[in-house]
Amino acid sequence: MKRQLAAVRRASEMIDVPGTPRSLRLDDAEAVADGIRLRWSFADPDVLPGDREPHGRRIRGELEVRLSEGVQGEAARSWWAEAQLTAARRYKQQIDADWSPGEPYVRRIWATEEAWQALLTHLGSYGAEVHVEDGEIRVVRGTEETIYRIDPVEWAAYLTGPEATEAADDSDIVPVGTPLADGLPLWVVDELFEAAGAWGPVVGLVDARLVGLQVRDD
Repeated sequence: MKRQLAAVRRASEMIDVPGTPRSLRLDDAEAVADGIRLRWSFADPDVLPGDREPHGRRIRGELEVRLSEGVQGEAARSWWAEAQLTAARRYKQQIDADWSPGEPYVRRIWATEEAWQALLTHLGSYGAEVHVEDGEIRVVRGTEETIYRIDPVEWAAYLTGPEATEAADDSDIVPVGTPLADGLPLWVVDELFEAAGAWGPVVGLVDARLVGLQVRDD
């Protein structure tokens, strides 16, 4: 049992399951009836008013695994991977994220036409009328109208985003995959919705960010 506990402690030095917070650590590993209990924690991503930096709060959890036959190192890595996935799901719930814990990140290079058609298809969903003219996309849904001023080439670059390795040092989690919704990454759908609600009726893509354009040129 001592060797197995030591093996899982060594395995915990690696954080590699997609979506796992990089602040995850193994706080304790102990023998129980017919297995091992892993106690883990990660830094609380919530920042409250008056918090100092860092605030020091941690989200805690535990996972019990049954002892299994096989090479100790392989079993320990499997147990720690399960703990990471559990923590990743808890972290996602904590921040209400739209990625899929455990799903590997695969960078997609969006072609301009493909990205543009995906945008128009999404904006025209659920019965909305979409009109493209004079460099604008005009979306009419009921009595509401939203204008999007988005360059097709810049839009493709926005969807493609940087390589995961380029932003790895700034990421709080292991790079993780995001599901599609209406042909677009779910995070993009959320940002389009939020931009229209917060900054409409005119929304633009400026410096790789969706922003509100205060006035419409008539």
